[in-house]
Amino acid sequence: MAIVTNKFRVSAANSFASTFGTDSMYLVLGRPQSWDDTSNSTTFSNQTTGTPADNNPPAPYDNAVNEYAVWRDAMAAVKLNSSDVKLVAPRYNWQPNVKFDMYQHDINAANPTVNGVFNLADSNMIVYVTSTGNVYKCLFNGRSAINPTGNLSTVQPSTTGTAPETTADGYIWKFMYNISSADADFVTSSYIPVPTTSSVSVSNGIHAVLVKTAGSGYSVAPTATVYGDGTGCTVTAVLSGTSVSTVTVNTPGSGYTWAKIVLTGSGSGADAVAMIAPQGGHGANLRNECHAFNVMIAGTVTGYQNTDVPVNQDFRSVALVKNPYLYSSARITSTGTVASITTGRISRTLSVTSTTAITPDIVITGGNSGAQGYVVFQSSGTTRIEYIQPVPSDVPANISLSQIDVSTGGLKQFVNGEPITGLGYSETLSSNGATIITPEIQPYSGDIVYLDYRQPVTRQSGQNEKINIVINF
Repeated sequence: MAIVTNKFRVSAANSFASTFGTDSMYLVLGRPQSWDDTSNSTTFSNQTTGTPADNNPPAPYDNAVNEYAVWRDAMAAVKLNSSDVKLVAPRYNWQPNVKFDMYQHDINAANPTVNGVFNLADSNMIVYVTSTGNVYKCLFNGRSAINPTGNLSTVQPSTTGTAPETTADGYIWKFMYNISSADADFVTSSYIPVPTTSSVSVSNGIHAVLVKTAGSGYSVAPTATVYGDGTGCTVTAVLSGTSVSTVTVNTPGSGYTWAKIVLTGSGSGADAVAMIAPQGGHGANLRNECHAFNVMIAGTVTGYQNTDVPVNQDFRSVALVKNPYLYSSARITSTGTVASITTGRISRTLSVTSTTAITPDIVITGGNSGAQGYVVFQSSGTTRIEYIQPVPSDVPANISLSQIDVSTGGLKQFVNGEPITGLGYSETLSSNGATIITPEIQPYSGDIVYLDYRQPVTRQSGQNEKINIVINF
């Protein structure tokens, strides 16, 4: 049998996060029309339990239908930077009267933690103190042969030094790092960010000993001797009655990758195991020790950003696209210049002859061309109307022939100077109104590496959205 290790997962997450500093990564917002819009949209009816609706979005699938629909429904793209990305770990708040798992070097299915997990990545060993922003690692929770389920934690850890702290409830805590206000965007109800710094006190010292068997018949505490490939660790056995209850660490020593503790005294049967630190010691590699194999992207969309990102409109799809091109063609293309602009329009734009207001989310029709478009946005007091042209590509039979230009085989397109009408709206395109303004980001370009279908998020003028995406490796 073989396994993929947690360290591999952390490494893969770190490699992905680093691409935000070397590649052009964009958040693409789209799907202004409702999920139950069956007039001219991809409905994804076979990707939903029940009927697709705004309170019951479909599940995205990794196929071409979903990928192309993302682009047809796309409104705008916002570039992400390396500062928008961090590796994160699951969040477990310190609370009184909670039992926290301790670090053990030998956890497996036959030897689980006190909370019954057999992979430390699934444990609550890493603890976040909300009042201070400090993050700690539990090195010992009072577990022993006579206390096999360990203690409830009742004393909040407080140290910020590199040496472990022993609290009055019998816990031993290792301070790992502090989460500053600068990283607040990456603190959610489920995750906390993990930095690249270290907080090691000694390299591979022994900081905790687990008594596996208490033994009996000891009139005085047995002598405890530590053997191993490191040096300098000294420990002391403590009795409860005539049995060994705990073995405390006096000096941790350093350099241990294995150790054997020998208890010599008047009784017999006591056995204790030294907890061997991970490579480099506790705090040497925060991301590996905190199992930070999740990447959080915290993108911010700011109001009517650069006059590219619509407001007074909803979005329902969020895609992460790597290296899309700058716009060059209305059709799919395999060549282009990779975009690096801060924001980019993807929806199409018409220019009309007056600033008459139009209601978003209506369908407009060209009086001469017969073309149709779904209105996304009109900036107040301007002659620009942004629109998209979705099609029900998942059910080709539902694509109306009346919308197809037989000369090109594609959808009919608006033409310069023609009248356009929609519900409660009638206006005329300017002499170059169908062609003067082109999108800025090339549809169907780059690689969609993440896709999320959501309930509608309504954007208002002056409103900022923080869009958090977590990708698990």
